[in-house]
Amino acid sequence: MDNDAWGDSGKKAGKPVSKPSAAVSERAQVWRQFAEYSGLAIAMPVATVIGFVAGRWLDGAVGTSFFWLIGLLLGIAAGFLQLIRKAVRDSGSAFK
Repeated sequence: MDNDAWGDSGKKAGKPVSKPSAAVSERAQVWRQFAEYSGLAIAMPVATVIGFVAGRWLDGAVGTSFFWLIGLLLGIAAGFLQLIRKAVRDSGSAFK
């Protein structure tokens, strides 16, 4: 019996085996990117809050009142850095 790329002769139990179409593959890619960008929507505020909380903790430990702002700005920068990395990777750009 002759086998094709799918590992069989194209039929199973008398019914033809459908091969995945390009539209299904494209749809899966769109959903994958949607999921990754949705993760960024969570990661950006979380990075901001973690930076703020770390700065407040450092202010309390050292007795100052400005580390909260530094932590907040670092958290925001970390969130945007992740967004930029993802956008550059998806665009296929050589910018690094």
